[in-house]
Amino acid sequence: MRTTIRTTPRPTRTSVRTAPRRALIGAALAGGLVLAGCGAGSGDDPTPGTVVSVERPTLTVLAAASLTDALTSCTKDYGPARVRLSFGGSDELAAQIRRGFGVDLFAAANATLPAQMHDEGTAETPVGFAANELVLAVPAEDAKLAGLDDLVRDDALQLAVGSPSAPVGRYTRAALGRLPEPRRRAILDRVRTEEPDVKSVLAKLQRGVVDAAFVYRTDVRATKGAVRAIALPEAARPTIAYDAAVIGGGQREAAAALLEDLRSGACQAALRAAGFRAPAED
Repeated sequence: MRTTIRTTPRPTRTSVRTAPRRALIGAALAGGLVLAGCGAGSGDDPTPGTVVSVERPTLTVLAAASLTDALTSCTKDYGPARVRLSFGGSDELAAQIRRGFGVDLFAAANATLPAQMHDEGTAETPVGFAANELVLAVPAEDAKLAGLDDLVRDDALQLAVGSPSAPVGRYTRAALGRLPEPRRRAILDRVRTEEPDVKSVLAKLQRGVVDAAFVYRTDVRATKGAVRAIALPEAARPTIAYDAAVIGGGQREAAAALLEDLRSGACQAALRAAGFRAPAED
């Protein structure tokens, strides 16, 4: 009898397809990564096609409260770095820096504080980046006064101002100090509340706590018509300059780049759109 020998068929090789390069690149970019270039380089260069992580620096910026809207807008999509913003009265922010709070850039509503911190060795040379105007703010509708003279005549009117340590408070007292003494004293007698920063001053007016408030023109503009500004006599208007300085931190170059953007880049454009004026020339 002839014996039949059966052989087991060889298994079929499974075909493995490689994911298209385009899909890999898309996945890498979606994960916040970039592909290294494939050009010639030194022996330390990544292998072509290697995925390399690129981290943006994070900048901590302390800025005057009046800069809130403009800086929030211009740094939201700031490409060179992630920007963490903290706003408040310039004097309070300076105190935090002096206590050792980690900061990369300080933007103040005056030139005095950055200059003092430079003299103390806390900050690099300050530069000006904006200017503003002090005004008397009143409700857009049903205001009880039309100007400073009404504050003098009507002792029932109530006023909000910045505290003496806050830049807006110092500017207010400088403006009133240029008025005749009887007018200055009468207006100060109407003060119901002193606030730590200009946003708090404006909030007292918008909530109806007071009848008028001394704030910056840009803050009035930010209310989009809810409040209107009454210009002060030209002789009484103080010069309001905004200076910024790089603080000695770990991101010095990135902070200097953002400062330059405040002076002439997208942030300067945002400041102008918000009503800030160009800084006075040195």
